[in-house]
Amino acid sequence: MISQPFKAAGAFIKALPLIVSPQLRLFILAPFLANILLMGLVYVLALSYFNHLVTVAMDYMPEWLSFLNWFFYIIFAAITSVLLFYSFSVGINILAAPFMAFLAEKVEEKQTGKVFDEALTGKVILAIVLRSLQRELQKILYFLPRFVLLLLLSFIPIVNVIAPFLLLLFSTWMLALQYMDYAFDNNKVPFHEMRMALRSKPLMCWTFGAIVMVSLAIPVLNLFIMPIAVVAATLLWISVFRPSHGEYASLLDLSNKA
Repeated sequence: MISQPFKAAGAFIKALPLIVSPQLRLFILAPFLANILLMGLVYVLALSYFNHLVTVAMDYMPEWLSFLNWFFYIIFAAITSVLLFYSFSVGINILAAPFMAFLAEKVEEKQTGKVFDEALTGKVILAIVLRSLQRELQKILYFLPRFVLLLLLSFIPIVNVIAPFLLLLFSTWMLALQYMDYAFDNNKVPFHEMRMALRSKPLMCWTFGAIVMVSLAIPVLNLFIMPIAVVAATLLWISVFRPSHGEYASLLDLSNKA
């Protein structure tokens, strides 16, 4: 388990030269343009509401913890930034999902030699788009009730002391789940099975999500982090999860033909 964070960090390092390779350059254009729009909206909103939202959150802190105000301000600021990003990124992720699915597919083909046997006809492309949209909806339905529950904990005295940490952990988990999902979905691993697989590697997922979260705060890098994260997640699929879940699609096809 102790090696899991290093695997997550190593995947990002390996992803950087891959993302600029001639075979993959085309797939970063759409998310790059989408990220420019996203970051513009996030920064406009942050400038308008950031301090107000953090101040409101700080008002719920018990007085006896006032000496730690600076620390909790940093925590609340990080959570607010993630929530602002996530609220806008839902729409961007829905739009970019088909492109990210194709990117994950091409990375797996390049790294393993596997050829996804479906020719890219109009019908197949439409099916991939619809499947990607369905998967994004599953992620939204997974996120909302858990986020609301954690948000409610923030209003309960004493419990609200740990609520920011829980929200931060959940945010990193959601970022990992978001980007890991493309490779799993390409291999027809159901959403529930994918979550169970990721849950078996918690430190790796939290580290992966934390790297994405920090990258989102770095100017210029935040414009490219979406495709970089997809490539890194696909590399983790290949090295960590493919040995145990890689045959899922084949077994599913056999059962459908039976």
